[in-house]
Amino acid sequence: MSHKISDIILIGPISTGKSTLGKLLAQKLAIPQCSMDDVRLDYYKEINYDEKLAKQIRAKVGLQGIYRYWKPFEAYAVERVLSEYSNCVIDFGAGHSVYEDDRLFKRVQQVLKPYINVVLIIPSPDLEESMQILNDRNGGIISSDNSHR
Repeated sequence: MSHKISDIILIGPISTGKSTLGKLLAQKLAIPQCSMDDVRLDYYKEINYDEKLAKQIRAKVGLQGIYRYWKPFEAYAVERVLSEYSNCVIDFGAGHSVYEDDRLFKRVQQVLKPYINVVLIIPSPDLEESMQILNDRNGGIISSDNSHR
């Protein structure tokens, strides 16, 4: 297998503690941490992310609109972060592992394929309890809709 075997990639919904857990794991294992939230905007800008346009979309269409605008940038950021960082703990932003567009989903799935330590972080092994905890933390924005991948 490749050197990527030692990487740990943390994925999961918003406010599950991926960054906090990533920091603790990195300290315990004495390896670097890369938090996608810290590097994503630089990667987005490489492919012409427009902050002004993003603000206009959010103001006009709301969260769903900005969510759709971000998706191609998120897939690109996943590809870039995995090409640039190795032998570390990487915590994804919540949206970086969820794609409704099959093409984007397959791109991210393909780039994650060599990694054996991709870990889904949720607050509880019980789905309903996890949803309740996440809704409490995020003001009720977590849905039980299973249409996302």
